[in-house]
Amino acid sequence: MNIQTQQLDQSIYNFIKQVMPMTQINGNNALATQTQQDGLTYAKQILDEYFPLSQGSHQDVCSYVIYYKQLLAFFADGSQSGLAQPKQFVALSGHKCEPSSLVLKNNGFHIEIALDRRGEQGRHDLAGIDDVQVEAALMTIVNSEQSPCQRTWTSLVTGQADQHCKEFTSKDGNEYSL
Repeated sequence: MNIQTQQLDQSIYNFIKQVMPMTQINGNNALATQTQQDGLTYAKQILDEYFPLSQGSHQDVCSYVIYYKQLLAFFADGSQSGLAQPKQFVALSGHKCEPSSLVLKNNGFHIEIALDRRGEQGRHDLAGIDDVQVEAALMTIVNSEQSPCQRTWTSLVTGQADQHCKEFTSKDGNEYSL
């Protein structure tokens, strides 16, 4: 095993170790005081850690748009920022000016940011984020009975998990299936 593979494995392991206890607590409703708004704050902290912006925080974003093949985050003061690592943005659904979801990828795991200003969480969130779901290779491998198209997606907001295939458009305009 080379050093780069070990670093990748460690990165995925660290991510799963950080995310899974929180989603298990939320998913089992074991933490009664944990609200979905707290879950959204937590999800944005995960975004800031694993998908940081060049400037600013996902906590302060008012809207996300795709400009050419880049994800841009706009803030209340009119400033904008891209991702610190632009290659992490891989796909979207909806229109580039008003996406309904964004897909980010980091070291073998994907995160989908679901945007819906009329959704349960989205109507209360500055950026309209309704949910943030994670799909990671290790989470999918855990359930070896599933078909290749079935992925395990876990909400960082509610802790609920489900299995299904999702279709997106890559930033190059091609199909992007997970």
